[in-house]
Amino acid sequence: MNTWMKRIALAVPAIAIGMIGWSAIAEAAPTPTPTPTATASADAALTKNLTFMREEERLAHDVYTALAAKYPTAPVFANIARAEQWHFESMGLLLQRYGIADPAASRADGSYANADLQSLYSSLISTGEKSLTDAYQVGITIETKDIADLKAAIAETTAADAKQVFTNLSFGSENHLRSFTAAKDGKILGAQNGQGMQNGRRGTQTTGTQPGMGMGQGRGMGQGRSGNVQRPADCPLR
Repeated sequence: MNTWMKRIALAVPAIAIGMIGWSAIAEAAPTPTPTPTATASADAALTKNLTFMREEERLAHDVYTALAAKYPTAPVFANIARAEQWHFESMGLLLQRYGIADPAASRADGSYANADLQSLYSSLISTGEKSLTDAYQVGITIETKDIADLKAAIAETTAADAKQVFTNLSFGSENHLRSFTAAKDGKILGAQNGQGMQNGRRGTQTTGTQPGMGMGQGRGMGQGRSGNVQRPADCPLR
């Protein structure tokens, strides 16, 4: 077993490994838009939540990528966009696991099947382009909504693998929220990551003092959100 697989074995709860499977994890990076091949069944609530969170994580990625281009001296946007990339792909693995159609298939950045998310994207981009302070507030808005939606999904989910992934994503979103809040408040962020994350898990350390995400910016197949990079520490399927 290579080093990457050992890290997965340590970081992923055994139940998630057993249910999602090693092959699905290993193939996640080159296949961000999976073809539904159900190996388990999803109830209506799980189908709804996986579909919605797939798009909401993509919205976060797309908004942060756009703001990173607008404000290149504020690394927090590019760094958290990379984390959202893997959150998005984690949802894709579960869509594949349960044979649920991918709402992100064949859609360009900034285009969503959900009309409410489409409207929200336009509003957030408009607000974020006003000033850097407004852009930080956009990050706060996205992460606050993401946390609330993930908590709602957790409450409605009985499938152990999906519940674990939703839970881990919520921990990452809480770290992202602290980072954007610190940035808006004028606190100094770490030179490497600008996020103050404790390996993507819940922590109490000072913002901006923890290791960087260690990821590239490659864009690959499907929705163009994957490259030959390592999964970040907050990836729930790592």
